[in-house]
Amino acid sequence: MIKINRPAAAPAILAKGAPLVTAMHAKVAANPAVAGKNPPFTFNSKIYGEKTVKDALLVAQHDKCAYCEGLFKAFGWGDVEHYRPKAFSQQQKGGPRIRPGYYWLAYDWANLLASCSKCNQLRKKNLFPLKDPSKRATTPAAIAGETPMIVDPAGPGDPRKHVGFRKNVPTALTKEGEATIDAAALDREELNGLRLHHLRHIEWLTKIIAIGNATTRPDWKAEGLAAATELQEYKQAEAPFSAMTLSYLGL
Repeated sequence: MIKINRPAAAPAILAKGAPLVTAMHAKVAANPAVAGKNPPFTFNSKIYGEKTVKDALLVAQHDKCAYCEGLFKAFGWGDVEHYRPKAFSQQQKGGPRIRPGYYWLAYDWANLLASCSKCNQLRKKNLFPLKDPSKRATTPAAIAGETPMIVDPAGPGDPRKHVGFRKNVPTALTKEGEATIDAAALDREELNGLRLHHLRHIEWLTKIIAIGNATTRPDWKAEGLAAATELQEYKQAEAPFSAMTLSYLGL
C-alpha cells in the first residue's frame, strides 16, 4: 500500500447524497430502533458509484487498487469501496453484523476508495475492526473516538509504516498492518505471484545498473543508464506494486 492523495474537491454528483443522509438521520431521530433493523436503509449506488466518482478516484490512485496496488482495469471494472462500511460492519470475519453501519458516510468523498473486486467483494467486504470495539460510532460525532485497525491509504500517515515486504510477500510492521493484510488478503497466492514476477524485473534492472557502474565499456554503461531510468519509473507512485519496489530497494 502507498499513500493516496485524494483531491480535496469532491465530484459534484456526491452532493446528491446529502439530502438522502439527512433523511436517514431524521428517520433514526424519530425512531432510534430503526438503526438496528436489517436493512435499516437503502443506498443509491448511482451516486457514489457514478463514473465521475470512480474516475476521480482512479486518477488519484494512478489506476491502482487502493489496497493491493494492482492494475485491475484490464480484468474488471473494480469497485467504489467504502472504507467505513455503510450498511453494517463486522469486528472480525464471520462475526456478528453490527448495525447501524456508517450510513452517513455512504456519499462522503473522504470515505471512498477505488478497489479491485477481490480486495473488496471477496475479502474486506464489511469488515472494519476497531482497537476498542466498545467505541464503535453510531453517530457522526462519535467517529473521533474510534481507532480503526485497517489502514486507510488516503488517511493521515504513511501506509508503508504499517505494511512492509519480505521480497514479494507483505509483512505486518504494526498491529494495524496485520489487520490490513488479513482484511484484504494482501498475501493471497495469486497476488504474491504477480508481485514476484514484477520483483524479478526489478532485480534484473539492479544487476544491469551494477554492471554499468562497474565497467568502462560505453555500450554497457549506456545499458546501465537506461536501466537506472527505468528503475526510477518503477519507484514512482504511478507504478504497480511501488511499495514493494521501494521496500526491496531499501527506500
